[in-house]
Amino acid sequence: MRNLFTLLAAVCLLSPVTLSYDSDALRSAGNGIDIDPQGRVLPLDPAKSDVLGKMMQDVLEPPPENLDRKVARRAISLKNWDAQIREIVEQNDFLPDSIRYFGGLTSIEYIVAVPEDNDLLLIGPGEGWRADAEGNVVGNQTGLPILLFEDFLTALRQWNQPHAGQAMTCSFEPTPEVQANLARLHRQFANINDSNADAYAAALEDAYGDVPIAIAGISDASRFARILVAADFKMKRIALGLEPSQIRDVPSYVSLISVNRPGISPQFRLISEYAATTHDSRKLTWRLGDVKVRVSSPTTGTMDRAAMTWSRNLEENYDTLARIQPVFGELRNTMTLALAAALIHQENLLHRSNCELSILLDESNLKLVEYPAPKWVPYGSVQSRNGFLTIVASGGIEINPHTALRNNVRLDSRIDSERARLIQFADGK
Repeated sequence: MRNLFTLLAAVCLLSPVTLSYDSDALRSAGNGIDIDPQGRVLPLDPAKSDVLGKMMQDVLEPPPENLDRKVARRAISLKNWDAQIREIVEQNDFLPDSIRYFGGLTSIEYIVAVPEDNDLLLIGPGEGWRADAEGNVVGNQTGLPILLFEDFLTALRQWNQPHAGQAMTCSFEPTPEVQANLARLHRQFANINDSNADAYAAALEDAYGDVPIAIAGISDASRFARILVAADFKMKRIALGLEPSQIRDVPSYVSLISVNRPGISPQFRLISEYAATTHDSRKLTWRLGDVKVRVSSPTTGTMDRAAMTWSRNLEENYDTLARIQPVFGELRNTMTLALAAALIHQENLLHRSNCELSILLDESNLKLVEYPAPKWVPYGSVQSRNGFLTIVASGGIEINPHTALRNNVRLDSRIDSERARLIQFADGK
């Protein structure tokens, strides 16, 4: 049982890998969602969530003593990890949790090229880790989700793919045919009342069906993409009131509506925003810009004040949400990892540090897990307190570090004096 769940639970970076039917069933679940054989995204059944949580708590290795305390900065040496992982692969062994969970990092603050040591360092706050009741791996001090090495490699390797340099996005968008059907439907049901409300609801369900999921800039079979989809799905369910945010200041969007009209379909989008990325005089030491998750609701026609209010509430309480519902913290983690990978590529930092990742970038000998690809979300609507139906079936998530690295990078001479101290955090130094 330990070996099986170790394969499916987190990184599973070894090849070849044979997974049983049971592991495939569990591999479809996690991060608050489940994906059926047709690729339909559904809320995670509480019973399966409980099984995942208990199994993860059983198999998660305790953090080594040197990684079990909370520190402001901890360094990962990519040179050392590449050598360790090559040996693990050659022995056909499993990765230790200390690598899977990125040494307990909860963010990446600095990237330091050290050409004299043929190394590239990733430095950020770290702590020990534990599994929560749903199987999410979080910091044992802050409760924030721990970075996953699997997600970092996904972001780093995507630069070798045809979609390299694109924004990483996911969206639930009705097709043009559905949109045309909805326009006809709203003309047909210009006024909703007790006599036609049931017919309107049935017609809406028939018009929508399953809404396709569009994923760009990242493999749709990656855990990275799954985080985007899960966060988007849960955000929309919170907006509809289908599940609580668990935060008093973030009620559902539906509870805020005061207008009475059919066919209300707001868009809610989660967008990465990066503060300035700074560097030393040699461009070998980089400080990543802080990551903020923006919540927007583009509207057309009549201004949807409820959507604007709900978006503002969610954004202002995002830090709390990330602790209560870890998938939102994991989304912010993917934004950080995307920025780190983009910077490494744009500034050619592996080459400039003489750091050759002979196994970490070898996709034939070090394979990442392929997860069931999310393809559809089911139609969903709820009846508001004012007696009309509200549909949330559009919007999405956008992670775009490339714009930030083009437009918001600057020299900070103070980093020159920090370099020697930062290098001391490296493993084995």
